[in-house]
Amino acid sequence: MEKFLKLLKIETLGGLIIRFSLAGLLLFGGFSKFTLIGAEGYSLQGAILMAAIETISSFGILYHFKNPIMGIIGGLLALVSVIIRFVFTLYWLRTEIGSINSLFESFNIMTLVFNNGMFHIFLLIGASIYCTGNSYKHYITNRLTQPWPK
Repeated sequence: MEKFLKLLKIETLGGLIIRFSLAGLLLFGGFSKFTLIGAEGYSLQGAILMAAIETISSFGILYHFKNPIMGIIGGLLALVSVIIRFVFTLYWLRTEIGSINSLFESFNIMTLVFNNGMFHIFLLIGASIYCTGNSYKHYITNRLTQPWPK
């Protein structure tokens, strides 16, 4: 039984590492994207929107400990921002390389050339799904353990 309890502590520690790492990456990405995309000639409004989505999602992921609903919202926003980042990368590849005619061809190029990048995208998607599910689990647990209304 003691070994099982140690494994639960390790799982909790791993979940905290995933949560804080994802929040840190999104917070860094939100603030850096605010300056980088605007500076490179892309839409400044789009850069501000992406920075806002990633910053709000990182704060929501961290605020999970006080309010699990904010963790759910933060996790879903993190998932949306990773998907937007992925689609933006595909679109960027299609426009920058002249021989690519479709997003599917740019996806093929991305899997051939940027294997490491694809791995990180899938890790970010998994981390955001984990954070959303964990916050949802805590929300349901809190709802079940609250006393009945009077």
